[in-house]
Amino acid sequence: MHRTEIITLLRQAPDDVEAACRGLSNDQLRRPPQAEGEWSLLEIVCHLRDSAAEEGLRVRRLVEDDNPTLVSYDQDAWAVERNYQGEDPQKALTGLRAFLAGLAYQLEHLPDEAWERSGVHPESGPVTVRSRAEMEVEHARAHLAQMLDVRAAVA
Repeated sequence: MHRTEIITLLRQAPDDVEAACRGLSNDQLRRPPQAEGEWSLLEIVCHLRDSAAEEGLRVRRLVEDDNPTLVSYDQDAWAVERNYQGEDPQKALTGLRAFLAGLAYQLEHLPDEAWERSGVHPESGPVTVRSRAEMEVEHARAHLAQMLDVRAAVA
């Protein structure tokens, strides 16, 4: 995936997420689908927000450090510890927009050679700035598809 496509998709993702939430009540945004353990729309928004924030930190480490080992996180633990269900939906969407815009800005201003800076992710193995950025795009796409399914179940 070309870097301009990655940046464009990261900038577009908040609009797509917001569209998936539009017109739903706070109760509907907090309601998980019937399947046990699945997240509500609000929890997905919060997860995407925190993922974008974490990716910004990872990109910075990859660019500034030599072959860093990146930190992984437990997304389910974060959902509980950070009380995703108790978040204000509008603030969560605003945070998502801010962190994805920040990540896109960060990537946009890197020189070409910085996109190939490498490190190690404990679960993914060897990674580069480019591969992490591509993963974040695919991550957002996968969760957007999930959001559309959840929306159909709770609307």
